[in-house]
Amino acid sequence: MKKIKNSLLLLVQRLWISLELFNRNGLTNHAAACAYGFLLSAAPALLFIAFFILRTLAASPELAEDMLRQIAPLFAVFDIQDSADNFFSVSRPGLAGLIPLFMIFWTVRICALSIRLGLGIIFPGPKSIFRDNAVTLGFGILTMLFIVFILFALRQAINFLYSPGFSFLNIYSPFLIRLFFMFTLGLLILAAYRFIPANHPKVKNIIPGVLICLIFFMIFSAGFSLIISPDRYNLLYGALGRLFLFLVNVYFFFVFFFFGAQLIQVLGLSDALLFARFRRSHSKLSTPHLLLDRLFSAPPGPLKKYTGVYRKGDFIFTQHSQGQEVYYILSGKVGVYLDTECLNRIAFIEEGNFFGEMASATAEERVASIKAETDVSVIILPPELFHTVLQIDPDTNKNLIKTLSERLKSADQQIMSGFQNK
Repeated sequence: MKKIKNSLLLLVQRLWISLELFNRNGLTNHAAACAYGFLLSAAPALLFIAFFILRTLAASPELAEDMLRQIAPLFAVFDIQDSADNFFSVSRPGLAGLIPLFMIFWTVRICALSIRLGLGIIFPGPKSIFRDNAVTLGFGILTMLFIVFILFALRQAINFLYSPGFSFLNIYSPFLIRLFFMFTLGLLILAAYRFIPANHPKVKNIIPGVLICLIFFMIFSAGFSLIISPDRYNLLYGALGRLFLFLVNVYFFFVFFFFGAQLIQVLGLSDALLFARFRRSHSKLSTPHLLLDRLFSAPPGPLKKYTGVYRKGDFIFTQHSQGQEVYYILSGKVGVYLDTECLNRIAFIEEGNFFGEMASATAEERVASIKAETDVSVIILPPELFHTVLQIDPDTNKNLIKTLSERLKSADQQIMSGFQNK
């Protein structure tokens, strides 16, 4: 039971950090840009899909029309019979047909570009004009092929479910079809998370992000459909009522899409982000908040492997010793000495502060000795983890610069006082 409780607590902590970073990065704006891009690119993309289906299934116009009915309700603007008649009666377009085809691809690129820019904020990496444009266009094409695949697979699934041998599954067909749709959508999301960022996240971190995106979207869409009546919007907006409701779902899908991506980044930098968020609460650097104080009142589970305890009088490290670990004081107080015997104390360092960061920054030997003046509990950060914390947390960086400046000033005063006494 305790293990389950700790796992749930860790999940909530990571989700909360993801939400803070999501808001800090302004990802709701990118979700809106994606929804706007979808508004511009979806209709041309669906027209291209309709053309592809009708050309591919020219020998079976009834099947093509039936498949087009799967996408027509999204916009309620397709006249299925008229579209089929026009596509089947048109002559081969030749080279001139490449121009509108290129324009369709370019329009689809708008939505793909918004996705790439949003993911680029979450997963920063090297810039490459060729790669960025190739990924953007490639993902747009992949999305259209994905929709075509869903339509073909959906048609086959319907034929399968309504065949005489499997008629008993008819009552479950809406659930099974929705399950199939969410599964294939999850594959597309996984591909976006994996291949669009310049620095590819690990698959083990991507899977939780995909699941969170899908779960949140399913909960929202189910609740939204219960609260909002499509008939009311159809009465107000006519054929566009369904389009309006659909675009609301699209916007929130992209909100959850970027939140899932943010969670992937949090999982990839879990130890560093958990430490940075815990330090803000422990050092009282953040605005007091009862819920957050309880949520981050103790070092998160993954940080416990870095904790250490020293008794009063213990040497934590001595001057001229080797080591680049950085120590963060959870409780207690240590003394700073400029000799190996710890006779010349120049300062105290108390709870909520670092020590040992100078050797980590310079990769040289320790410049002072540190002795526990009371029983001390610390988090011992390996140099790689400490440098990651400095990169992702500006507050730690500023606080560290301020602390080092104060210590240098105190050391200068100690040295000048010693010369004056002589």
